[in-house]
Amino acid sequence: MTNETTTLLCLACYGTRLASVCENADEYKLFEIRESKFYPAGLLSLPSKDPMDRTSAILACGVSFLLCGAICDETRRRLEQGRVMVFPWLTGTVEQALDAFRGNSFAPLAMPGCRDRFRRKGAGRGRRPGQGNIWADRVI
Repeated sequence: MTNETTTLLCLACYGTRLASVCENADEYKLFEIRESKFYPAGLLSLPSKDPMDRTSAILACGVSFLLCGAICDETRRRLEQGRVMVFPWLTGTVEQALDAFRGNSFAPLAMPGCRDRFRRKGAGRGRRPGQGNIWADRVI
């Protein structure tokens, strides 16, 4: 029996897509990451519409990564203080989000007007979308 740590990925969803606003998600879908594969790990029970309650529930589950649409600064700050890596400003289906996470290529899922958030500072013009990904150095 191995004693490996479980890594949980959470998607803030509205139906089968990422919710456009994290705090308005109707469900948080959990996926366990093992050997670069995703395994459904259930739904996070949402205690209320209160962002503080939702943040506490995400932290209590031991989530490592959160993929979402827009997110308020205070919610993001609290999650990151709890050691959750937040990937905001995304849109798309659950499958597209999982594929983007797997390939570390979030630019194609950037919400309209947010593509520049996925480039490194100083990257300049003339770079193709997806180059200069701000999360290129993340390690799972």
